[in-house]
Amino acid sequence: MEDAFRELGLEPRLSLDEEDLNAAYADAGKRAHPDAGGAREAFERVGKAREILASPVSRLRHWLALSQRPGDLRGPVSPGMMDVFSEMGGMMQRVDGLLRERDKAGSALARAMLEGRVQEAREQLESMQDRLEAMTAERVAAFPAVESGERDGWELARELGFLEKWRSEVRERFARLW
Repeated sequence: MEDAFRELGLEPRLSLDEEDLNAAYADAGKRAHPDAGGAREAFERVGKAREILASPVSRLRHWLALSQRPGDLRGPVSPGMMDVFSEMGGMMQRVDGLLRERDKAGSALARAMLEGRVQEAREQLESMQDRLEAMTAERVAAFPAVESGERDGWELARELGFLEKWRSEVRERFARLW
């Protein structure tokens, strides 16, 4: 995508209000829709632009590329992120082991006997999801500092990438526990 902001008629800034993004997408989509005289390719570009800008990590990476700010997606992350990484690894191993144990349970009684541990795992996953969402919001709140050059956007992009991946893994495991 050449410029997702321009595609939706938005100013190229990191701090985007969801309502503004949705309104810009609706307006651009109406103009580009094939039923309104637009081309299928243009309508697909509008959808791709919205997809890029709706995700904080994708929006940041796109903005950094457009701004031609030097940096790399590989590199260090904050010590706090490393702590969460370690915690996530242990939690995912425990949940995966519990899922395997539940899958091997041969009877309803055996599965029922695991229910207390399953509920505890659900609660741990919910708690982790809340933490990851708070950490994501904290990093999104730093977008103005990135735009002004006070904060390294590439480090923030690395951290948001991990947070997005971890949130997805937590949601997937949580769904499997039901």
